[in-house]
Amino acid sequence: MTTQAKRGRPGIFFILIAVGVALLFPAALGKVTFAQTQTPVNANATNLLITNITANTADYSDNKVPKYAKLEITFQVKNSVAKNFQLPYDPNPPHGIDLTYPKHQGISVDALFLPPGQADWAKAYQQPAFYYQGFEDQIKKNRDNLDREWNYPTGEFAWKVRFAPNVPGTWQFKLKAQDASGFTETAAQNFTVANSSNPGFIKVSAIDSRYFEFDDGTPFHGLGFAYGPNGPPLGNPALNYEPDFQVFQQNHINLLRVWISSIYGVAWNRYLGGRNLYDGYLPRSALLPFLSGNRTTMAMFLDYEPEGDTGWFDACRFEFWDDPEAVKQNTNYRLRIKYRGVAIAGPRNIAYPNYGLVGKLGGWNPNCYEPDTGAVVTNYGLNNSDWQYLEGVWNSGSNNFLPRLYLGLENVTVGAAYVDSVSVQEDLGNGQYGPEIMIEPSMEYELYFPQKESYALDKLVELAEKHSIYLKLVLMDKGDNLYGKIQDNGDFVTSGPDNTDGFYGVGRTVNKTRWLQQAWWRYLQARWGYSPNIHSWELTNEGDPFNSNHYALTDELGKYMHCRAFNVPVGSGDGTKCAFDPPNDHLVTTSFWHSFPGEQFWGNPNFPNVDYADVHAYISTGWKNDSSYESDTARFHLDYSADVRSNIDWYTTQNDIPTKPVIRGETGIDFLNQQEEQPDLTLDTQGIWLHNFLWSMLDAGAMSELYWWKENIKNQPGPDGQPGLYEIYHNFYNFIGPVPLNNGSYHDAATTVSNPNLRAVGQKDLVHNKAYLWIQNTQHTWRSVVDNLAISPISGAITIPGFQAGQAYTVAWWNTYETNLGSETPTTETIIAQPNGDIILTVSNLVNDTAVKINVIIPIFLPILLKEN
Repeated sequence: MTTQAKRGRPGIFFILIAVGVALLFPAALGKVTFAQTQTPVNANATNLLITNITANTADYSDNKVPKYAKLEITFQVKNSVAKNFQLPYDPNPPHGIDLTYPKHQGISVDALFLPPGQADWAKAYQQPAFYYQGFEDQIKKNRDNLDREWNYPTGEFAWKVRFAPNVPGTWQFKLKAQDASGFTETAAQNFTVANSSNPGFIKVSAIDSRYFEFDDGTPFHGLGFAYGPNGPPLGNPALNYEPDFQVFQQNHINLLRVWISSIYGVAWNRYLGGRNLYDGYLPRSALLPFLSGNRTTMAMFLDYEPEGDTGWFDACRFEFWDDPEAVKQNTNYRLRIKYRGVAIAGPRNIAYPNYGLVGKLGGWNPNCYEPDTGAVVTNYGLNNSDWQYLEGVWNSGSNNFLPRLYLGLENVTVGAAYVDSVSVQEDLGNGQYGPEIMIEPSMEYELYFPQKESYALDKLVELAEKHSIYLKLVLMDKGDNLYGKIQDNGDFVTSGPDNTDGFYGVGRTVNKTRWLQQAWWRYLQARWGYSPNIHSWELTNEGDPFNSNHYALTDELGKYMHCRAFNVPVGSGDGTKCAFDPPNDHLVTTSFWHSFPGEQFWGNPNFPNVDYADVHAYISTGWKNDSSYESDTARFHLDYSADVRSNIDWYTTQNDIPTKPVIRGETGIDFLNQQEEQPDLTLDTQGIWLHNFLWSMLDAGAMSELYWWKENIKNQPGPDGQPGLYEIYHNFYNFIGPVPLNNGSYHDAATTVSNPNLRAVGQKDLVHNKAYLWIQNTQHTWRSVVDNLAISPISGAITIPGFQAGQAYTVAWWNTYETNLGSETPTTETIIAQPNGDIILTVSNLVNDTAVKINVIIPIFLPILLKEN
C-alpha cells in the first residue's frame, strides 16, 4: 500500500522499545567461556585478535543447544584498523566507496560452523557476525503518565554471531576477522546440539511447489495480516503487542508482513518537516549531498525563503514520534549539532534579537522557525565556511524520555543550513560524555544501521519465536531518497534531478548503491537470519512491476541471501541459480504496486533465485474490475487465486521450471472505485465477510491472503459474540491444519454442482483416497445478511470424480461456524463411490455453508494383511 490514506498518520515505522533482557557480554551470567587460542595468518602483518569468546549454551538444559534454537557467540575483536564496524571489509570496492574515508573502512567478521561427523573445514557453514550495542530495559512513565518501555544505551559493545544448528550432535566453530591490516582466525571450539520438536525453517515444498513447508516436511499454512510502516509494533511490544501475539497464537494466526525499511535508509525518516510535505507516498527527507573541501557527504538541508517557509525544503524539522529516546532523570545532556550556515540573515522580528539555526526541545511546534516556540537549548548558528558546532546543555528534570527535538532557522529573514549530525549525550563532567542516545545521529544514513531500532527488531523476532509467528520482512523502500542522491556511477547527485530509479541499480552491476544494499543484506543475515521465524525477505514494498532492473535486483537479493552471505560463490548474470542449501536460509521475494508479471518475472527462468510470488490487489487496485467482489468476498479470492495460478503455472511449464507459491501480500474489502475499507463491514456482526474470504482459500490456486485493515478483525464481534473475529481463523485452521497439502498428491477436486447457487471448492488426493471441500450457498454474502435480504435455502448434489468404484468412504461434515473450538464433532456418514468413480454428496436446505472431509474406509483386516506381507 502506498497512499497516505492507507498508512494512517505519517511517520517512520518501527519498534522504539524492547522487552527487557540481560546484556550478552563476556562477563554476563550464564555464559560459557571458550579458550582464546587463535592463529593469525601472516601474523607479522596484523595485530587483529579475537578475544573474550563466550556463548549462550548455559541458557539451555545440559548446556546443549536445541536443534533450530539460537546459538549466540559473543566476543571482542581487538586492534582493528577499521573505523566503521558496520560495513564489511572490501579491498576492491566500487567507485564511490573511498577507502581513504574512515567511514568507508570496514571489517568482515564471520564464524565457521562444522556439522557433526565432518572434519573438512571446507565444508563448514559460514555465518556473518555483527557489531552489537547493549541497552538497559525498564518500564517508565512518559510525560503523559503512560507506561513506556525505556531503553537506554549502555555504551557496551561486542561482536556477536547467531546461528541455529539444524542437526543434533557435536559441532565445531571458528571465528575469523579481516580488515585492511590482515586476517586472523581462532582455533576450533565445540558445542553440543540436542534434538528438538522445532520443525525448522520454511522453504518451498520439494514435492508440490504451490506450498510452503518446514524443514521436517510438515506443511506451513500461512494465515495473517499485512502491516505498514507504522506497525507492528509501534513502540512498546511487551506492553502493547505481546497480548495481540498471544491471541494470534491461540487462533493459529501465524504470518505477519512487517516493514523494516525504516531501519536502513531515509524512507520514513525520523525527522519530519514542519509542513508535513511528501514526495509521493514518502515524507520528504530533506537529504542533500554537500561538498565540503574535497569530500561530498550527505546532510540534512533546511531553508527559509524571502517569502517565508515556502520553498522545497522546510525551515523547521523535528523528530516526529513521541518518546523516541530514553533519558535519565535530573541529568545534564549535551545537545551538539554539526552544521554549515549559508546566507543566513535576520532578525525577522526585531523584538527578538537572536536568529539563526538553533536546536530546541518541546511539544508540538511544527513552526519552530518562529521565536518563542519550544525551549532553546543551543546557541544560534550563523554563516560559516566550514563545519561548526552548536552546543547547549539540557537538564532532564523529571523526564524519562527526550522531548521532541527541533532544528529550526529561527527568526531569519532568509538563509539555509546543512546539518551533518545531531548528538545528545549525557554530560559526565570534566569533558567526558556518555553514549550517544540519538537513534540516528548522523545524516550519512547509508553508512550505519541504527542500533536501537536493530535491538527492537531483536525483540520482535523473539516475540515471534515465543508465539509461533513467522515474519515476512519488507527490507527496503524503492522510493528511498537515499538512493536517489547517488548516481549509477557512484558519485553523489550534486546538481540536476535525482536518480529516481537509483534504488534498482543497473542490471546486475555492483555499483556503490548495490554495494551498500549488500552490506545491509549481510547485516540482516548476521543479526536475524538465525531465526526460523523469519518467513522471508521481501526486497521492497510495491516496486515497479515492469522494470527489468527491479527483476535483476530481486534475483541478486536471492543470490546474496542464499549464497554470498555465506561466502559461497554463485555465477553472475541471468539464469544462474544458487545451488547451496545453508541451514539458516530464508525465502526471497518482492512485491509490485499493480499487475502480476508472470511472463516477465515470476515464471521467467532468468530469475531462479526468487522463491515465491507476491501479488497486491485490492478490489480497487486489482485488474479484474468486478463490483460483485464488494459483497462476494469468496469470489474475490477465488477469481484472483485462479488467475494468478493459471498465469504462473503456464509460464513455468513453458520454461520447464517449478511453479511457485503465491501470497497476496496486501488486500482488502474496499470499493471498486475507492481504496477505503467498506464501513458497513462493522454491521456484519458474524464476520461473514472474513469467514467466506478464508474458507474460499481451500481452492487449488493455493494463494495465501494477508489482509490490510485490522480494526474490524480486532474489534468486531464474530460467531462467539466476543470482540474480535480471530476465532474464524481458528476454526478454519482446525479444519485445514492437519491436511498434508504439500504431499504432491492434491489437485483440484474438479467438482460439478446441480444447483447454480451452490459453490464447491477444494482438492482431492487420489493416491490416498482423500478430499476436502467447502460448500457454500452463494446467496449468503455479508452484504445480503447486513441488508436483510432473503436468502433461500438450497439443496443439490456435488459430484467429485476420480475415486475407486464401489469403495466406501467416510464423509465428515464440519460446522464452519463452530465456536467450541478444539472440540469439533463433525457429523459423519458413509458413501459408496459410483461405478464410474464419482462421489456424490448432497446438501439439503443449505442457508450458509459447510465443509467436508472425505477419507477412504480401510477394512479392519487390511492393515493386518499389509503388516503380514
